[in-house]
Amino acid sequence: MSDTDAANGNTVVETDVVVMTPSGIHVRAAALLVQAASKFPNAELLISKDGYEVNGKSIMGVLTLVAEHEAKLHLRARGEGAQELLDVMASMFGSNLDEVDE
Repeated sequence: MSDTDAANGNTVVETDVVVMTPSGIHVRAAALLVQAASKFPNAELLISKDGYEVNGKSIMGVLTLVAEHEAKLHLRARGEGAQELLDVMASMFGSNLDEVDE
């Protein structure tokens, strides 16, 4: 889903994902996600679980979600490259981050 934020003209895109990593989002997985999100400096990423929302570019924020295997998360991105950022995040959440080589 995408929408235009009338206040600043930025496009807002949103999607839901499911954590497929068997051990959930632990420190290493969170670090990989934050590293990937940080490659989009002009886009904001928010991740929410059960009504609790965090900055997707903050490792501490991502870890506080306590996102276990098969947890349902909502992603919202805004700014330049927002759609590409969400595409990358959705792909990562849909994979087993325990098997990703850095």
